[in-house]
Amino acid sequence: MDVLKRARQVESRVREWRCHIHAHPELGMETEATASFVEKILGEIGVTDIRRCGGTGVTALVRGAGTQGSEGCVGLRADMDALPVDERNDLPYKSVNAGVAHVCGHDLHTACLLGAAQVLHDLRAEFQGTVKLIFQPGEEGAGGAAAMIADGALENPKMNSIFALHSWPDLPVGAVGFRRGSVLASAQAFEVRLKGKQGHAAHPHRCIDPILIAGHVICALQSIVAREIGPLETGVLTLGKIAGGAAGNIIPEEVVIEGTIRALSSDVNKRIIQAVTRIVEGTATMLRGSASFKFSPGLPPVVNDDALFDRMETLFRKNFGDQRARLLPEPSMGAEDFALFLERVPGAHFRLGVGREGQNNFPLHSPDFIADDGGVPYGVAGLALLALDSLGLKNL
Repeated sequence: MDVLKRARQVESRVREWRCHIHAHPELGMETEATASFVEKILGEIGVTDIRRCGGTGVTALVRGAGTQGSEGCVGLRADMDALPVDERNDLPYKSVNAGVAHVCGHDLHTACLLGAAQVLHDLRAEFQGTVKLIFQPGEEGAGGAAAMIADGALENPKMNSIFALHSWPDLPVGAVGFRRGSVLASAQAFEVRLKGKQGHAAHPHRCIDPILIAGHVICALQSIVAREIGPLETGVLTLGKIAGGAAGNIIPEEVVIEGTIRALSSDVNKRIIQAVTRIVEGTATMLRGSASFKFSPGLPPVVNDDALFDRMETLFRKNFGDQRARLLPEPSMGAEDFALFLERVPGAHFRLGVGREGQNNFPLHSPDFIADDGGVPYGVAGLALLALDSLGLKNL
């Protein structure tokens, strides 16, 4: 059973699917056209039990018809949504939707999962059990994983394990990267409102200046990671937006600061939140103002299950070779709502190299980001191998 060979046989179709999805990107939970395209291709493949889930999400089942392995269920998940970005390139399949582009590689994720569906459907006589395909909208902060989970994506049948991939421009095309333990960070968005007392800029003693408070807050918050988080722990606190004031001769009533907290453990994330609250409230009080907060529900870190990681590493080294199967030297401080699936089902996450040889490879979310789809066979085969292994097939 040469799964990589079978993945190469469907490569041209997967690339066509990727180009179509890339040219027609959609945002957040508004992935109706992408979901319809996924349903169409799954139907052509012959996959059954196709249903909408969580709005514009799609689930489907590949049911084994053989006698090998177990009768369990394994999940494979891909995200479908794009970003509000105008891409800067001259690709023949460039986005036709102004202001929307697949600059995080979700087009490739979706196409690879469709390719894995084709390979697994073709091999269904070789295994027992069920593969659940999960095509998710709204990964880019729109709550897609939570919506699908709430709508029963993890039920009927329940999964014993779940896997996902993500494009990675720091790896050369055709490589696959993996890491034990924490792979991606938690993510917590927050908003701070600093209240003062508005008045004339010529009479600051009659006012309470929230801009002054904001200046002290911004500087003080930078001490948290440097002085309250251990040097062998990992955390990030970034302030990305500040707004306040309408004119140079008016001390405003309010300043709003927005930021993000990232950590590789839930404990570090909790401690940073506590420190933010303490420092902001104390600073505002010291300078006669007040503060209020909003924290998003946040995402936990993506943590690979140890046993499944071991199996993944063994599978990838055996099937792809040590040159392509690479141990990642460090986690990413990016976040992924695949973490919500991993809170409920053991699983693992790997990265598919999309870096173009000899080219300037721009980072994810850049308007210049281009994913080289030459690694499609390894994305397709990686997902299919993980599914078959999880269903107990031997000698893969």
